[in-house]
Amino acid sequence: MAVPVEEAIAALSTFSLEDDQPEIQGPGFWVSTEKGATNSPIEYSDVSAYRLSLSEDTKAINQLNLLIREGKEMGSVLYTYRSCVKALPQLPDSMKQNQADLYLETYQVLDLEMSRLREIQRWQALAASKLAADMQRFSRPERRINGPTITHLWSMLKLLDVLVQLDHLKNAKASIPNDFSWYKRTFTQVSVQWQDTDTMREELDDLQIFLSTRWAILLNLHVEMFRVNNVEDILQVLIVFAVESLELNFALLFPERHILLRVLPVLVVLAASSEKDSESLYKRVKVNRLINIFKNDPVIPAFPDLHLSPAAILKELSTYFPKSSAQTRLLTLPSPHELPPREAQEYP
Repeated sequence: MAVPVEEAIAALSTFSLEDDQPEIQGPGFWVSTEKGATNSPIEYSDVSAYRLSLSEDTKAINQLNLLIREGKEMGSVLYTYRSCVKALPQLPDSMKQNQADLYLETYQVLDLEMSRLREIQRWQALAASKLAADMQRFSRPERRINGPTITHLWSMLKLLDVLVQLDHLKNAKASIPNDFSWYKRTFTQVSVQWQDTDTMREELDDLQIFLSTRWAILLNLHVEMFRVNNVEDILQVLIVFAVESLELNFALLFPERHILLRVLPVLVVLAASSEKDSESLYKRVKVNRLINIFKNDPVIPAFPDLHLSPAAILKELSTYFPKSSAQTRLLTLPSPHELPPREAQEYP
């Protein structure tokens, strides 16, 4: 039977820790080399030994951390993607009779690249469903008492940040739609002699919708999240945590601060798009606090040579959710290209 955390802490406080006690075991080496306490090098496998009521939470945290690692690999694949079409050979007029062979070989080359994009499409669907299910766990009345731990909050935010970065990369890569158009054209040519291509055509249509729709990953996350309409509370908890961490400088390192800045506009839009009255969000977090945060950091890095604007994300996502567009003060924030010349020069 699991022991409540409060009782375990009370029991530990009764232990005697006087000096000059004999040591049964010598001093141990460091257990972790991580920078913060939100990471566990042994993936919390020692929790069961203490019989604490944390096994469900640590299992969920491990699942989120695994998805974060996989998502970063997907981001590397997408970030390093380069167009293949320009490297493909073109046949001269004297060799037009070999056009069918060229289409087949072109299709085989592009199919390898498109398979990586299909893998990203499948992964983001899995990650969105897992993140939504994890948030919905804390919407149950018995889980609202204490809420998620700080470690659990950071795992949710980091996975959401990975999804935001993937979506932003997909929007910024102009070479991907160009390659896909060639891939679809060659598929039409080579599939004439194939049988039972209906499944392949459906996958091709799904991939086309995924690649051509801006913010398709975040839109899919919204659908998964609001299948059960009880996630407003956990969204507001995440927003309050992010705002307070930014205002009070709890996030000391720039990577952590940038994570909060990237996910905050997404969280605001998701919370404001709820079927319930979104005014409860702005009672807990005043609009002026959000405006000051977005004004102080108009541009933040997404990748080494790719940047994004939290205010611009907020504006663009609001067009997909009419309820979130009701807060006009947030939508009047200037995008980077709309900054006055003096402010643009002063921004480092």
